[in-house]
Amino acid sequence: MSAVLRVMAANGSFSEPTRVSWASGRFAFEEAAGAEASAEAGAEIGAEAGAAAPHADAGWIIPGLVDAHVHAAWHAFDAADREILDADPEVKHERTATALANTLRAGFTSVRDAGGLTLAGCDRISAENRPRVGLSVALIGRAEADAAGGLDRAVDAVLEAGATWVKLVATAGVAAPPRTTLESHFSAAEFASAVARADAVGAGVMVHAWGGAAIDHAIAAGAASIEHGIYLTPAQARRAADAGTTFVPTLRIYRLVQQMISAGHLPAAFADRVDDAVAHHPGAVRIARDHGVAIALGTDYGTSAQHGTNRLEFDALVDAGLTPREALVAATTAGADLLARAQQQGAPREAVPTGGITAGAVADAVLLRRDPRERGALSDPESIVGVLLGGRWIDPAPPSAAPPAPRTPRTPSQTSQLTPSPTPQQTSPVQAPAPREDHP
Repeated sequence: MSAVLRVMAANGSFSEPTRVSWASGRFAFEEAAGAEASAEAGAEIGAEAGAAAPHADAGWIIPGLVDAHVHAAWHAFDAADREILDADPEVKHERTATALANTLRAGFTSVRDAGGLTLAGCDRISAENRPRVGLSVALIGRAEADAAGGLDRAVDAVLEAGATWVKLVATAGVAAPPRTTLESHFSAAEFASAVARADAVGAGVMVHAWGGAAIDHAIAAGAASIEHGIYLTPAQARRAADAGTTFVPTLRIYRLVQQMISAGHLPAAFADRVDDAVAHHPGAVRIARDHGVAIALGTDYGTSAQHGTNRLEFDALVDAGLTPREALVAATTAGADLLARAQQQGAPREAVPTGGITAGAVADAVLLRRDPRERGALSDPESIVGVLLGGRWIDPAPPSAAPPAPRTPRTPSQTSQLTPSPTPQQTSPVQAPAPREDHP
């Protein structure tokens, strides 16, 4: 199958119209002459005689999008609500399968699950109906490490459970009290040991850290990525660039949390901390970019309504100060480079996507009818013509069947947390829960 398309390069620029082919899951291409080649596009793209090719109106192709931080098996924001929604394991499985299918149709051919999705849960979902997945299985905060008898034992446990990524929660998050400091939950020695244990089996380490010493320890230990990094400093960015550490900011989730607070769905006590995070976060992205740190797109999505809207994070990166070209690299090549640092479950190294569209590369891609560098083009659902996963065509249109309804009752507040953009309304005051380490 083939098409004449403008092909994204590793720096986010695009070629002149080029004939791109994919067969046996790999790309091949050759230059084609502008208008004449464009006139030929579509008819040869695997269409049967007399039938219109499904991707005849595509004009651009980018590597498959990568969400480097998602919670595909989470379907409500708060853990207490998730426990209610997940009471029936089969409903949880169906919801997770739907979440991953929606994410794939949105153009995300690879994701890194940052906690909640188990190896058994992932394996139950056909690889044809979900993105390629890197697993961290569970989040490890101070409480989890202590319960396991120490961080080393907690790390070993997730690796034995099939994790290819170790997720360390190294600072407090949204639910912490307003004046909580950026104190690291782990020592430098604990970080170093966790990274060494992961490296020994080909796994990577990702570190939830808003700022402070946790970022310093993670960089020094050789962690693959810093998640959130809201208070990243220029000095830390310089060290991260030198160490090859990737920054995964997850910008949009904090604005969604702001909306949940305004709507009364989350405690007002969170507001000052979240507002300060939202104010500082774009600056951290610019600091990372200006100091040469690789930036990868991650959403931190974890509700049914959020899954499948992952492309909106691209706009958040641009709003934070990245150019569209830089944001495209963050959403594709940088994410693929990061995920390639850990062996994907069951995938031989040569089958791991490179995040590029070159001869012989794994054919993961998104075909578009609009230039993705245009404002709002990539996040526009109408822009996507189709998705390639290992050379197999994925229709971006969702199936007509609705996601399964839960078999356990939800309270109104739990239902509201599945709303993508809640509107302010009068509600009873929400009591602040005890601080948890599963919030962003």
